[in-house]
Amino acid sequence: MAQDGGNFPGGRGPGGGARNGGARALALPGRRGRRLAVRLAEWAERALASLVSAVVLEADRRRFFLWLPVLFGAGGVAYFSAEVEPSLPAALSALAILLLAAALARRRVVFLALLGMCALLGGFIGGAVKTAALATQTLAAPASVTVQGRITTLDHTVYGARFVVEVQDFLPAVERMPSRIRVTFRGKTTLRSGDGVLFQARLTPPGEPSVPGGFDFQREAYFQRLGAVGLVTGALTPAADLPPASIRARFEAAIDRGRNALTARIIDVVGGSTGAIAAALITGKRGQIAEADNERWRAAGIYHIVSISGLHMALAAGLFFWTARIIFTLGTGARGRRPVKKWAALVAMAGATAYDVFSGSDVATERSLIMTLVMLGAILVDRPALAMRNLAIAGLIVLAMRPESVLGPSFQMSFSAVAGLVAYAEAMRRWRERRPERLQDQGVAGRVAQFGLDFVMTSLIAGLATAPFQAYHFHRLNPYGLLGNALAIPLCSLVVMPSALVGVVLYPLGLDAPVWSLMGAGVDGIQIFAAWVSGLSGAVATTLRFSAATLSMIAFGMALVILMTTPPFRVFGGACIAAGLLMWSRAPQPALILDPAGNAALVRGADGRMVLLGRRRPVFALQQWLPGDGDARQPRDPTLTTGALCDRLGCVASPADIGAVALTLDPAAFADDCERAAVVISPLPAPPSCRAGAASANPTVYDRAHFANYGATYVYGAGAAAKLETARNPRTDRPWSPRSAARANIPAPSPPASITSKPSYPLRSPEPETADPDAADPPPDAR
Repeated sequence: MAQDGGNFPGGRGPGGGARNGGARALALPGRRGRRLAVRLAEWAERALASLVSAVVLEADRRRFFLWLPVLFGAGGVAYFSAEVEPSLPAALSALAILLLAAALARRRVVFLALLGMCALLGGFIGGAVKTAALATQTLAAPASVTVQGRITTLDHTVYGARFVVEVQDFLPAVERMPSRIRVTFRGKTTLRSGDGVLFQARLTPPGEPSVPGGFDFQREAYFQRLGAVGLVTGALTPAADLPPASIRARFEAAIDRGRNALTARIIDVVGGSTGAIAAALITGKRGQIAEADNERWRAAGIYHIVSISGLHMALAAGLFFWTARIIFTLGTGARGRRPVKKWAALVAMAGATAYDVFSGSDVATERSLIMTLVMLGAILVDRPALAMRNLAIAGLIVLAMRPESVLGPSFQMSFSAVAGLVAYAEAMRRWRERRPERLQDQGVAGRVAQFGLDFVMTSLIAGLATAPFQAYHFHRLNPYGLLGNALAIPLCSLVVMPSALVGVVLYPLGLDAPVWSLMGAGVDGIQIFAAWVSGLSGAVATTLRFSAATLSMIAFGMALVILMTTPPFRVFGGACIAAGLLMWSRAPQPALILDPAGNAALVRGADGRMVLLGRRRPVFALQQWLPGDGDARQPRDPTLTTGALCDRLGCVASPADIGAVALTLDPAAFADDCERAAVVISPLPAPPSCRAGAASANPTVYDRAHFANYGATYVYGAGAAAKLETARNPRTDRPWSPRSAARANIPAPSPPASITSKPSYPLRSPEPETADPDAADPPPDAR
């Protein structure tokens, strides 16, 4: 007993030592756990106090007002993502209730929350009101018709002409006859805007997205009041027996004739594609620019110079402003006794408006005009012009006038870039206010260095702010965009745009030719820079396709960093950006990509690269498919068909992971393809025996029924476990995409394990090479 030390506390027997050591081992983590819990509680308390302090400080600085356009835009996105047209009276009733609750709210936090909900619902209602007001009639089915109407706008292009026609009559009559169409004519014409015209054309309804979440030309055309697009199949015959046009139509036609005349004059003086670029900077007519030049400017990251947008509007308004200010100062003789600055702001507002009207008032130009007018209007009321509140007001006005623009890369990239630049300007202004003595000590060299730093920082900030949207919509980035802008912007600002202003003034007098020559020399210089930058290795980097949720996460983080001023919000914004980038890096890649009708497909081969199945290359679709897969190959690259076997009946490829894939283009091939292939794709209706499985095979079938219900499809995985992402939801019934009776009568195929219909937002540009904030033109009509 005495030797059994384990029976006594502190004994060294086998039991005592173990029990004592075990007690210490258990007690130590307990104490550490309690200390850690206390520290976590203290940290959470400090974090909550810091957050509350940040909220109060942001509210005192009125920064939450800046979120109104963000919420307004989010409401617009919610409206456009609805499956069926929402009830406008119900939305208006909900808005009235929220406004009443906000008016009665006594707490500031409650008031701000209700105001944000009102902005969200306001964006939703804005989209519904604009849709109801347009009521665009869309062609029901493709048709070959004779059209009689009046040309409203006409654009000469490198291949002929493209014009919009206000329709007077169709022969034969068609279901849902549109009142406004856009057609392409392969040839030269002497007709002008405002002329009556008679022609034969092959018309189709506006095209559907080629990829899930891709460019929805149906919706875009609806808001452009275009009910059909097509190709002229005969001659253009003048028609003189039409009813007189409205005053507005005559005014628009006169403006368009003036734009075309000035475009022809500049091209005649300067010559070639350089002349077309110079003309596009003034008139907005870009159809005659050579595609090779377009690609070089895009690769160099300077295509925004060609698109009339923020840069042009700022330069034009600045030239008007400073010219008028100098003239008024010299005329009054006493600068301090007259509101010369306000007078100059009024002149700049009038000049910018005239520039917008003459350039065609496209979406990007109109948005830039609104932003410019708000900035100049701030001068009239003695407020800082470059302020985030002014940008928020401009955003609200743009979204109220054009709610559909929230879906486009032009709006997203432009406002993101300007918001980043304004945030940088505000930070620099605060820095200068805190260090006035350093600014006074700066010499000429210091001021030059500061100017250079500001120029580099603005280009860098604008590039970073637009990069996520560029990658999402265009699946490409331009790493040397900073270099391209550093070379091109000074020449554009000092030579090209001033020459444009002087040339427009001298054009009516016939003294403009030397000025256009000088402007052409400046454009030639930019051409040299663009060719050099675009020729550098890695000038264009393709990026993998990622989801709208990923973009939303990154955009939300960027908004927190840009719009808020306190560390807690900015740290949280940085965390959201990091999470979005992580989601981007883990974006899945599809095993199959199917076009909207089943005429072509991409299949992932054993080496990880895509293989094209199809007798014809769908160039337009490949321009979207390949960059989204991180594939730098061009649509006509011969290696795309390596690994595919094609004949008149269809094509077959045999990737290792999902088995043989057959594209069946002839009914005679179904028997063999359904027996041997693991996946059968066809624009034809597959026989029931194929869908049920033939012999020992049980293929997955995507035939006419599938494409009629779901459209373009991304397939992830294989067999019964495959997950689909589709461009169309068969339940969707919207004014721009009505659920036709023919589609409703087609039986939906048995869905796979998971199917997701991806709404087409944000809008993706139809031409992946136009990766700039304002080059978001609709795709060619021949689709």
